[in-house]
Amino acid sequence: MIQINLFVGSRYPVNRKLIRETVKKKLTEHKVDNAQVDISIVGIRKIEELNRSSLNHKGTTDVLSFPQHEKDKLDDFPLPKGIPPHLGDVVVSFPEAVTTAKRFGKLVDQQICFYIEHGLMHLLGFHHE
Repeated sequence: MIQINLFVGSRYPVNRKLIRETVKKKLTEHKVDNAQVDISIVGIRKIEELNRSSLNHKGTTDVLSFPQHEKDKLDDFPLPKGIPPHLGDVVVSFPEAVTTAKRFGKLVDQQICFYIEHGLMHLLGFHHE
């Protein structure tokens, strides 16, 4: 079972169904069928705070990911029956998605899903240099 916990600020109109479908599709593509992932859509202040506190980077960013467990070790931790292991968290900046979507002529929801896919790849152990 793939469990998606979606946290969206009330000021950010997003297509929740599309986000859930995107997460399920990406995890399924990578043979993950039993995991829990948290997705948060936040504003500038929150993404700046997380960027500074977690990466020691100043300013904003588009997406952050916080892995909880490595993909191949998801089942190594004992959990209550029916509770999938927590893969990690993906945090997306709504204002950054709006700006980038305008720049590239995309829908904001498409840009948000692109950022979520990028964050999920990090949770799955794929990293860029």
